[in-house]
Amino acid sequence: MAWNQPGNNGQDNDPWGNGNQKKPNNSSGSFFDMVNNLFKKKKSGGKNNYNLPVNMPVIIGAILLIIIIIWAISGFYTINQSQRGVVTRFGQVQQEIVQPGLNWKPSLIDQVYIVDTQGTRNFNVQGFMITAGENLVFVEMNVQYQVSNPIKYLFNVTNVEDSLRQAADSALRTEVGSSNMDAILTDGRSALESRTKDELVNIISNYDMGIRIVDLNFQSVRPPEEVQDAFNDAIKAREDREREINKAEADKVQLIQQSEGRSARILADANAYRVRVELEAEGDVARFEKLLPEYKAAPEITKERLYIETMEHILSNTNKILVNDKSGNLLVLPLEQLLKNKDNSNPSLNEQFKLNSTNGYNMNFPSTSNTDAVASTSESKNTNVTRGNTTSSRSSGR
Repeated sequence: MAWNQPGNNGQDNDPWGNGNQKKPNNSSGSFFDMVNNLFKKKKSGGKNNYNLPVNMPVIIGAILLIIIIIWAISGFYTINQSQRGVVTRFGQVQQEIVQPGLNWKPSLIDQVYIVDTQGTRNFNVQGFMITAGENLVFVEMNVQYQVSNPIKYLFNVTNVEDSLRQAADSALRTEVGSSNMDAILTDGRSALESRTKDELVNIISNYDMGIRIVDLNFQSVRPPEEVQDAFNDAIKAREDREREINKAEADKVQLIQQSEGRSARILADANAYRVRVELEAEGDVARFEKLLPEYKAAPEITKERLYIETMEHILSNTNKILVNDKSGNLLVLPLEQLLKNKDNSNPSLNEQFKLNSTNGYNMNFPSTSNTDAVASTSESKNTNVTRGNTTSSRSSGR
C-alpha cells in the first residue's frame, strides 16, 4: 500500500514506520504510567536501584501520625456517677477499679467493662411449693440486689443472675417447706420473708458473687384454685376478728379516758367541798367567838336569841307546822297563808324574814314589834314545844 493511500486522511500510513503507534489511553494507562514513573529502574554498577520521589517519607510519616492520633482519641471513654469500670490488659484482670469521670485506655491493649454498682436489679421466682403440712401453695417472690464488687461480679461466676435465681428458688423452697400454710397465707408472711432472705444470703456467700441482697418480698401467696374460696372465707373471718378486736381496744381506751375524767372531776368536787366546809367551819368559829363575850355578859338573853333565830331558820323551810297542845288536839299552822297575808299587810316584815332565813344565823335581831307579834301568835294558838325539841333546835343552830 502506498504511503499516501487515501483513508483516515493518510494519518495511519507513515513511511518511517510510526503509523501503527497509538496514543496512550489516559483513563487506563495513567495508573500504570504513574507506577512506572514512581519506580524507575536504573542500572548502576551492575545493581538495580529504585528511586522514590522526594516527598514519599513525609507522606508515610503523616499517615503514621494520623493513625496514632486516631488510636489515642479512640482510647477516651466516660463512666457515669453510678458506674464503675474494670480493666483487662491483654485479657488479664487489673485490680484497680476505674472511678467515674473521663478516662483513657490504650486501645487494642486494654478493655474496659462498665458495671452499674448503684442501680437496683430485680427478678421474680415463682412456683407451686409443698408446705410443712403437705399442702400445695403458689408463691411468687421478688428479689432485689445490687453489685457490691464489680470484679467478682464479672469474673467469679459465669452468669450471676441465673446462679442467684437458682439460689433464691432453693432458699424459698427450704423455708416454705418448713412453714405452716396458715402462717404463710396470714400474719407469718413477714417472718417467712426475713428467714428466706437470711437463707439466700447464706447460700450466695459461698459463691462470692460480688453482690448484696437489697430486699426480698412476696408478690403473691395463694392456695390452689380448688380451695381458694374456703381460704378467702377464712381470711375474711380473720379480718373481722381483727376489726372487732381493734374496735374493742378503742372502746376500752375511750372508757378509760371517760373514767379518768369522772375521777378527776369527783376529786376536784371533793377538794372544793372540803375547802368550802373548812371555810364555813372557820366562819362559824369566828362567829361564835364574837358571840362568846355577849354570852358571858348575858347568857339567858343570848340563849333565847339563838333559840329564836334557830327556830326561825328551821320554820322558814316548811309551809306547814303541826302543833300538839296539852289537850291532845293536833293543830296545823298554814304558814304559807300567813306569810301571804303578811305580804299584803307588811311587805318589809316578809323581806326581813326571808333575809334572816337565807343568812342562817343573823346578828341583826328582828324588831320588838315583830318579836312580840310572833310571840303573841304562838300564845294565841297554844303552841307547845317540848324541851327535847328545844334542845335539838338549839343544837342544830349551833
